[in-house]
Amino acid sequence: MTIKNEISLKFYENLLFINIILLIISATFFILKLVFGTLTNSIALQADAFDSMTDIVISLSGIIGFVFARKKPNEKFPYGYYKMENIISLIISLFIFLTAYNIVIQGFKDIINFINGIPKLTIYLHDVFIFLIISLTVSLFITIYLKYMAKRTNSPILKSEASEKMTDIFISLSVVIGFIGILFNFNILDSIFGLIIVVFIIKGGYDIFVSSIKTLLDAVIDYEDRSELYKMIENVPKIKKIKNLEIRAYGRFIFLELELILSKNFPLSQINSLKNKLRTDIKLKFPLILKIIIIIDNAEKNETKIAVPLEDSRGLNSKISDHFGESPFFGFVEFQEGNFSKLEIVKNDFIHHEKRKGILISDWLSSQKVDKIYVKKELKKGPSLILDSNFVEMIIIDFERLDNILNIEKDV
Repeated sequence: MTIKNEISLKFYENLLFINIILLIISATFFILKLVFGTLTNSIALQADAFDSMTDIVISLSGIIGFVFARKKPNEKFPYGYYKMENIISLIISLFIFLTAYNIVIQGFKDIINFINGIPKLTIYLHDVFIFLIISLTVSLFITIYLKYMAKRTNSPILKSEASEKMTDIFISLSVVIGFIGILFNFNILDSIFGLIIVVFIIKGGYDIFVSSIKTLLDAVIDYEDRSELYKMIENVPKIKKIKNLEIRAYGRFIFLELELILSKNFPLSQINSLKNKLRTDIKLKFPLILKIIIIIDNAEKNETKIAVPLEDSRGLNSKISDHFGESPFFGFVEFQEGNFSKLEIVKNDFIHHEKRKGILISDWLSSQKVDKIYVKKELKKGPSLILDSNFVEMIIIDFERLDNILNIEKDV
């Protein structure tokens, strides 16, 4: 879900609104759990409080990212202010590690004392137990809501937060069980669950720390959809080769840097149109990619691929068809530096389609990375628009045989 798409959503479906509500709930739980954990001397509840701290970081990062995403880059900050959330996240992750260390030390002390016959003094408070049940219920409700909103908005960020909340439910449940143990004077259960929860706290802090460091050091990230993205760009007409593809994280957003090699004869006047079309297509399919930088190079060799509708399959002596959609064959002729290099004649698989025949053929020819198409008469509006949008040049001719076209390309 892109920032533009969020504007059309209802206020309670907006990503900023959701993160503000999550931040308020997480901050409230953090304070109450910390206070109640201190009052009852429950390590598990104190650990659960600092697990809520990781939720605060996630929500705060979302809000900061949302706000700074709207700030335009300037001369001092050409890439924008997206790393601000990573600086804050890094500081908080260090605090999480320090807290986890103290909980681990206290937890092991309690277990050693229990083994030595020194019981841990933990106080059971009925009001705190009710709060824990409420906390568990709220976490469950939030998880269901986030899953629904992730599906509704197709937001990868909300999907990630919903998965994170599933862990919170498990942690809250373990605290409730530990508190029941206190009720039956089995206080050591609280310390055991406290140490288990610390594992999740350390993992959460580690993930935040590593993610922040990688972004601040401008590291190339392992983007899970990299291969799919690469394949999509590679299949774009007119792109001969992807020379370089680098993906970096800036806050919760992704920046893409591309260096592409185009056909040597690609018109300079159409380069901006190609860039804009490529940016639009990428952002539609990969909404987390916020900014795309494209560098264009021309191929060293002048390579041209043309397509011609044919009546028969007799090599260069094939007869050129008068009809685009009804032609039984298509000839693909390749040239290098104006010299003929390859001929391939392929059957027209769309000849028996009753509707949209010309559009389907135009799509197919574009996918074959054709530079030009030679036809005997103007095509209909639909096929022409598709060829034009894919930067395929259409040339009207009055020749009978395929070999007549070779002389035109040699002169070019």
